[in-house]
Amino acid sequence: MTKAHTATQSDVARAAGVSRSLVSLALSGSPKVAAGTRERIEEVAASLGYRVNVSASSLARKRSTIIGLVLPNLRNAFFEQIAACLGRAAARRGLTLFVTVGSDQSEVLHQAVESLLGVRVAGIIFVSPWLPGEDLVAIGEEVPVCVIGRRSPGGRVDSVRVDEEAAAHLVVDHLATLGMRTMCYIGPRLTDAASRHDREHSLARAADAAGLAFEVRSCGEDAGPATRAALQDHPEPLGLVIHNDVLAIDAVPVLRESRREPGVDVALASYDNTYLALREEFSLTSVDQPEDLLGEQGVDLVCRRAGLTSDDGSQVGAASGTEAHSVVLEPELVARASSLGR
Repeated sequence: MTKAHTATQSDVARAAGVSRSLVSLALSGSPKVAAGTRERIEEVAASLGYRVNVSASSLARKRSTIIGLVLPNLRNAFFEQIAACLGRAAARRGLTLFVTVGSDQSEVLHQAVESLLGVRVAGIIFVSPWLPGEDLVAIGEEVPVCVIGRRSPGGRVDSVRVDEEAAAHLVVDHLATLGMRTMCYIGPRLTDAASRHDREHSLARAADAAGLAFEVRSCGEDAGPATRAALQDHPEPLGLVIHNDVLAIDAVPVLRESRREPGVDVALASYDNTYLALREEFSLTSVDQPEDLLGEQGVDLVCRRAGLTSDDGSQVGAASGTEAHSVVLEPELVARASSLGR
């Protein structure tokens, strides 16, 4: 006779379409899980015949000196740069960085997180995660978590990011000084809603304060069509602000086709100041995010939360309480030919 499969929390998570950490939190009766979510998870668990495995729960609480890193994808040069900075910061503390890619599919992302929890990592760092805040908080109940490039959703989830309000004012002031009368922000559809909305709203407030008309357009993996449409709809001096350098390079050939003159009747700016922005054929005006500081602070917050060693090798105490710690860094705008002209 074949032995029946015993349902696990991972089985419940897959069936409910949520993270295993959220399942764990919901089934433990935590008030941090919304009532509707908890009821749905409990119904799925009951239908699968799930039973709590106390010994497995105890084993999962053991930690190592491995820090997990979850990147959204490998297409963005900024993710490559921040991963290298995090790796150096971890190595200085005698820690190992284990990198995985979450993609834009929830099942793949949840599996990536499960893999990290399975090797009992000391903590997990997410870069620009699109996971719902409720899921991040649930993961933070199991292991120290730090998000980079996004506000903390609360709970035990720490965060490191640049000051989006300050960055928006740098961009808008630059465009206004050049005489742009309208600003169009182009952002990707498939991205972390929290990060995109934060940037979008910061730019909208800064544009309003500067007296610039403001609009938003979405794009896929190619920002070219949205750029072309914005140029056609706005014959007046137009400031184009694109979500990141990877998307901004799609706009460069479109600007050349339009025969508009950067610095006169059009100006293009983006975010991240990656090596793409430095290349002469693009020469992008871009908001610089200090990757070294982002990496140092991200690893430091995980170490403090986990009670691991500090940068100088000394032991640090685990972060007390459940309060999330946030580090906000100052951005810098580096102006180049895409807004100034050649």
